[in-house]
Amino acid sequence: MELEYNLKENNMKQGFLIIILFFSTIVYISAQENLVYNGSFEEHWYCPPVISQDSFPCKGWYSPNLGTPDYFHVCSTDSFLSNSHNCFSSHSGNACIGLGLISIEYAWIEHIQSQLKEPLKAGQKYKVSFWVRLDYQYSDYTAYNIGVYFSKNKKIFGDYLLSKHNYIEGMTPELQAHVSNEKGKFIIDTTWKEISGIYTAQGEEKYITIGMFWDDNPKVVKAWEKAKKNQSWGNTKRFGKIVKKYLLKKNPYMEDKYKNFLLKGGQHYPYYLIDDVSVIELN
Repeated sequence: MELEYNLKENNMKQGFLIIILFFSTIVYISAQENLVYNGSFEEHWYCPPVISQDSFPCKGWYSPNLGTPDYFHVCSTDSFLSNSHNCFSSHSGNACIGLGLISIEYAWIEHIQSQLKEPLKAGQKYKVSFWVRLDYQYSDYTAYNIGVYFSKNKKIFGDYLLSKHNYIEGMTPELQAHVSNEKGKFIIDTTWKEISGIYTAQGEEKYITIGMFWDDNPKVVKAWEKAKKNQSWGNTKRFGKIVKKYLLKKNPYMEDKYKNFLLKGGQHYPYYLIDDVSVIELN
C-alpha cells in the first residue's frame, strides 16, 4: 500500500511539473517582444480619408512596389475605409490592411512591408504569425498563395521606379514565402484565419513583406517564363488565364449586390484583410 501510495504521489508530482513547464513556456513565449513594429496597425499618421493615398497612413508600413494596399480604420470618415470593410470586427483593435493579391487582367500584385525592430539572428528560430480574412463583399476570387518573406534589403522587387509591381516583372523563383498558407488550400474563410510557422533566420534580415509570392506550379511557371520573354498585352492576358485557373477560384460568398463594386474596370482579384502580424524569437 505504501509503495502504491508513493507511486501515485510521484505521478501526481510529475503531472504537476509537466503542467507548470507547459504554462511557463506559454507565458515565456507570450512575454517575448514582437519584433514587428505596429503589427496590429493601430498606430497611424492620420485617419485614412480616401484609398490609394501617395503616403500610407499606417505608421511603420508601406508598399514595396507600385501596388496600392489599403489602410482601414474605424476613425475614417469614409464609409468604405471604416465600417463597410468590417474593421469594426477586425481580429483585434480598430484597424487592418487590405491587399488585392493579384489582378487577373494585368497581373499586378500588392504587398505591404515594414522594417523589423531589430535584425534577425543567424540560426535563430522565430515564431511568425499573421491573420487573414477574405473580404467576401469585394473579392470575386479567392487564393491560397499568401505569406511572409524576410529580406536584408528593402527593394526585393527591384527598383520601384521601374514599375515592377506585377507578377511577371517583379516575381522571381528566389521570392518564395518563408512562412505561408498551405499550398493549394484556398482561403475562403469569412472569419479570421491564422497563418503561422517557424522561420530559421539566415541572419541580418531587416524587412518583413506580406503578400503573394512565387508559385512553383509547373503550369504557372511555364506561363510566367513565356510572358517574361515577351511582355506583350496578349501574353499578359494569357498569363492571367493561367493564374485564374491554377491560383484563383471563384469566391462562393460574394453577394450579388457587390459584384459590380470596384470591378467595373475589369479588375478581378482576390482581396484579403490582414491583421496582427508578429515575429517572436523562440528559445
